[in-house]
Amino acid sequence: MIIDLPSTSAKEVSKKLLQLRNDVGAMAMGRVLTLLVVTDDTGSDEAIRAANDATRQHPARIIVVVRANRRGANRLDAQVRVGGDAGASEIVVLRLYGELADQAASVVTALLLPDSPIVGWWPHDPPHDVAGSPLGQIAHRRITDASGCAKPRTELRRRAKHYQPGDTDLSWTRLTRWRGLLAATLDQPPYEDVTAATVSGDADSPSTDLMAGWLADALQVPVKVARTAAGTGLVAVRLERASGPVDLVATRAGSAEQVGTLSQAGQPTRQVPLPDSTLPELLAAELRRLDADEVYASAVRDGIPRVGRSTTTHSEAVRKGKAPEEPAELAETHHPELSTKALEGAPAPSERVEGTALDERIHQGLAEFARGSVRIAEDTPSVAAAVATAVDAVVQRAVAERGVAHLVVTGGSLGTATVGALADLSPDPQTWEHVHVWWGDERFVPEGDPDRNVQQAVDAGLDRLPLAPGHVHAVPAGADEADLPQAAVSYAATLAEHAPEGASVPVPEFDVLLLGVGPDSHVASLFPGREELLVTDRTTVPVTDSPKPPPLRVSLTVPAIRRAKRVWFTVAGADKADAVRAARAEREDPQVPASWPQGTLETVWWVDRAVADGAGIEG
Repeated sequence: MIIDLPSTSAKEVSKKLLQLRNDVGAMAMGRVLTLLVVTDDTGSDEAIRAANDATRQHPARIIVVVRANRRGANRLDAQVRVGGDAGASEIVVLRLYGELADQAASVVTALLLPDSPIVGWWPHDPPHDVAGSPLGQIAHRRITDASGCAKPRTELRRRAKHYQPGDTDLSWTRLTRWRGLLAATLDQPPYEDVTAATVSGDADSPSTDLMAGWLADALQVPVKVARTAAGTGLVAVRLERASGPVDLVATRAGSAEQVGTLSQAGQPTRQVPLPDSTLPELLAAELRRLDADEVYASAVRDGIPRVGRSTTTHSEAVRKGKAPEEPAELAETHHPELSTKALEGAPAPSERVEGTALDERIHQGLAEFARGSVRIAEDTPSVAAAVATAVDAVVQRAVAERGVAHLVVTGGSLGTATVGALADLSPDPQTWEHVHVWWGDERFVPEGDPDRNVQQAVDAGLDRLPLAPGHVHAVPAGADEADLPQAAVSYAATLAEHAPEGASVPVPEFDVLLLGVGPDSHVASLFPGREELLVTDRTTVPVTDSPKPPPLRVSLTVPAIRRAKRVWFTVAGADKADAVRAARAEREDPQVPASWPQGTLETVWWVDRAVADGAGIEG
């Protein structure tokens, strides 16, 4: 259904939306983010189509701001789309004329939902300071696309100069597969250090510059860019190692599919998929996260300035042995018949020629890269001791760098054992007086009840940690279900008090967040198939009728958990093995809550031998 509202006002648009929600129904607005699209008349149709398709993959309501003709009288023409014409929610298109085109924030604000996360997207030529612009200031995350701008490299410099947490660029999102393949390859033998790198791509390819910046920042080695013909985009990456280079080269297979070749010393050259993601796919990928992308921030701000000046062409770099040329044996991959459809009749994996082992290792490495690393100890006390030692090391670095550290602890036998192991370390009082302790969830029972996680931590040795008064942040206690929602709100308010200024998700900068995993794969108090797992508009949630007693609880939500720099799962006992296997098999499975958390810097599974053996984890 499409309703046109010519020469209208924000108030009238809001009234029409309320009427439509009552008449035709709508999804739960309180749990869906708002995608704010800022464009002009020339690009509005494409932007609306892309946003609509993206929200079919990741539900969101859409507000499109179209800055139309600035000449003439002020006017607002609106269009509302619901039902089949609006993806998974609703679309509001606002065409602003005259001086009103520069006052879009005041119009949009009237249409926002309370406490709903807002993601802004500027498909073309955004403001120089996106986060500081009126519309940027109301968005929790801000997505730009340097490749769609008139001067892409200039745009990247602006993004670096004005970067604020929550900023990202689709030119970075396009590198996800490239970065995964390179990271997975370096995680395989011979485990040699990279000594230098060369990235080949055209001068107007922001993805090329971001790739170079990422390598320079992540590897801390000299990185140079070799320029290719205009319009070719990112073409190749060479990583120099003692045993020989690692080369990843993009080649075109027909006009639609893109594959690449991956080669390294001692291994046959192999084809790997490097598909060009569509605009809706890229946008949907960014809608799935509300936390700051610190890796992007480091690449654009710190990495790109480290990259050597581009004075060499790709052809010259090839002649000097600094960049890969297209492998002769793969020239056939340019033929149109090498497409996804043509490969449907390809031999089964067991029938393919030698070299498949490399493909398997690459895919295994990619999966490992996404789901986190593993640390194995013999038993529960050993896991607790190892985690405690690692936590103390992280805390020391955080306090030295920022003057404060935030630690989220967990309940359960292993969680409390870890608290006890921390106390047994007798950590430095001058460091730990700057540490704040939080809980990922809490049982809503009276103060002092042995079921409370905080009480179990106290019994295990929390009081022996040299924490400053007021630095232990417990969830309010209680027993009456009527008081449970307020307890969740109160805990959220305390979290927000310690959040960085302007944080898109108002929680502290958690240095380590510890999570236990139940046999049913629940984490914190987020249980399989329950709606609490899907809450995105707040940092805490009350839980009633918990599948595991006691029935009343307060839990951090997934967005709050994902704000942690380090998410460390701590799991012991053979009965948890199946849950760990399921969590590491597939991301974001609603029936496997443990598959949702991940850290912004790292995700680690600290497990005992029984879990490792039962889950089929080697190490």
